[in-house]
Amino acid sequence: MTLSDDHDSPFTLGSLRTTASHTIGIPHLIELLRIVPADAAHERYREAVVDQNVLGRPTQTGRQRSFRHLRELYFLDPARREFAAMRRLWDAEPYARPLLAGTLAFTRDGILRASFQAIQHAAVGSIVTSADLTKAVTAVYGTQLSEETLGKTGRNTGACWTQTGHLAGRVKKVRQMVEPFPAAVAFAAYLGHLAGNRGASVLDTPWAALLDLPPGAGLDALRAAHTQGLIDLLVAGDVVDVSFPIFDGSRG
Repeated sequence: MTLSDDHDSPFTLGSLRTTASHTIGIPHLIELLRIVPADAAHERYREAVVDQNVLGRPTQTGRQRSFRHLRELYFLDPARREFAAMRRLWDAEPYARPLLAGTLAFTRDGILRASFQAIQHAAVGSIVTSADLTKAVTAVYGTQLSEETLGKTGRNTGACWTQTGHLAGRVKKVRQMVEPFPAAVAFAAYLGHLAGNRGASVLDTPWAALLDLPPGAGLDALRAAHTQGLIDLLVAGDVVDVSFPIFDGSRG
C-alpha cells in the first residue's frame, strides 16, 4: 500500500524502500528537531539541513541527500498528521524519541517493516544477524530486489533496529526488549486511530507491535498514556473509548 500525499487522505502504510540504501537516521532526526522549533513550517527543516548544514555534511550533495531521506521517512511537515503528532510527543518524553521515530519510519518504509519479522520472532537475548534480516526482507520482496541490494538491507535494517533500541551491540546484534514509553504508546495508538481502529483495538496494529507489549497489556499501556495526559481514555465495562485531544483534528 502507498501513503498518499493528500494531508486528509485515509491513513495507509507506505511503500518506500529507503532502507535499501540507508538507515533511518534517528541520530540526525534528533539533532534536527533539537535545532528547529516545534512550531516551524516545513521550509525551515530544509533550510536547516541544506542551507545551514546543521547535520555537518561535508558536501552540498550530501546535505540534499540527508534532507531527502529524512523527509521521505518523517515528512518534516507539520501539515502531515503523523509528523505533527510525533513532534507534539517529542518533548513529552525524551527517552521515547528513538521509538517514536522508529514507529514513523516503520510506517513509511516497506523494507523496514519486512525486516521486523526477524526482530519480532527473536527471543530476548538471542543474536539477530544480517542474514536473518535479509531472509525476512526476501520473504516479502523476493526477486524484486537484487542479491546485492538484499545484502545491504540486512546491514542497514540491523543498524536501524539498533537505533530504535530493539537490538544492542555493534558487531553481534542482540535482541532486547524496548520500554513501551507512554509517549510511544500514545503515538502508536494515534496511528491506529488514523487507520480506522477504535477502542482498545487502536493497539491492534502492525506498528503497535514495535512496543514489545506483553499479551493483554494494551489496556494498561493506554492507561499509562492517559495518566500522563497524552490521550483520553474511558473504560466502562467492556466499552473502551480512546481519543486524542492533544492532536488537532484527531477526535472522532
